[in-house]
Amino acid sequence: MHLLYGQLKVVLVLALLQELDVRTQKDIFRKHFNMDLLECPQCFLGQREQCEKFFETIEEPAKFDRLWKDLTLLVDRREIYWLEFKENHQNVKCLAKRKRTREISKDLHFNPGGFQMCRDSTRFLAYLKERGHLPATISYYTHHSISPLLMQELWLMAFPVPRSLAVCGSTLFQAYAGSTLSNYLKAPIDLRLDMAKQLLELALKLSTGFKGFRIYLTDFTTDNFAYNEATSTVVLIDIDTMVLVESNNEAEGESQLSKKYTPFPGEGFTYDVNAFCLNQDLDANIYQMCLLLRDQLLPDVKNLRLKQMLNDCVQCEDDKCDIRFKYANNLIDLLFEINNKIEIL
Repeated sequence: MHLLYGQLKVVLVLALLQELDVRTQKDIFRKHFNMDLLECPQCFLGQREQCEKFFETIEEPAKFDRLWKDLTLLVDRREIYWLEFKENHQNVKCLAKRKRTREISKDLHFNPGGFQMCRDSTRFLAYLKERGHLPATISYYTHHSISPLLMQELWLMAFPVPRSLAVCGSTLFQAYAGSTLSNYLKAPIDLRLDMAKQLLELALKLSTGFKGFRIYLTDFTTDNFAYNEATSTVVLIDIDTMVLVESNNEAEGESQLSKKYTPFPGEGFTYDVNAFCLNQDLDANIYQMCLLLRDQLLPDVKNLRLKQMLNDCVQCEDDKCDIRFKYANNLIDLLFEINNKIEIL
């Protein structure tokens, strides 16, 4: 017996509906966690109690919402779930991101598209161990997805990232942070100017880093940032593609080394990991942010001074620009000044 394509779709939907009747959302995440435990028991055993408690707070979504998610997974393999959980007797929006195991490089110095460190880096791994993580756990996340570990640290140090609610194997549960900036490219100019100011402040904050660790993102796109309308803040929601550099504060104090990032020929952001590892304060985050603002968030800006400064920040020609950090601070001041005038008008 051969079914037509339309009939196959109906059969598939009916099968999914039947499965939804017996499989709760809690069961789905328990299954995911148990699969991760089978893959690496020593990595996640310490998470079981916390995760079981969190699973119990997850609210069951409408059957149609779950059906739609199961159908989208057939064509979109990104496992991202929009959920609600119970906190202080209230339903709170959250997001679950599950990172599928991918083929990885054992060398974190050469791990394109993932988390990278300088070849002689040891202090960050020691820092994670001091924070209470087991060696097997640290090894797993540094080679698969650094977000579950690093997002928690950044949140605790007041970086603009979503609050981490629970880490259960390869699944990270975070507070809902808002829609991505790709949804705001046609927003009113005053809102986009405020976003631009916050983005530049974030680029500077990442370059300064925390506890002697600098963060260089290698994928500055509007989909990696969100805007939380409730708090009017821009939030960094994806840090999986980055280079972490251990800064040598004593050496920098003596020589005050800073270095200008020079783009490679061609489209997109291309880089040499070795350039990040010279114990210099590289302005790569500023370059990428100015490029994003000039070409995506503020391409239609009418203020000629702002337009010129963004272009100069990107180009940073030797006769006009020795380093981009000064441009970033000047742009922040200018954006504040322009937005204040708009509010007065």
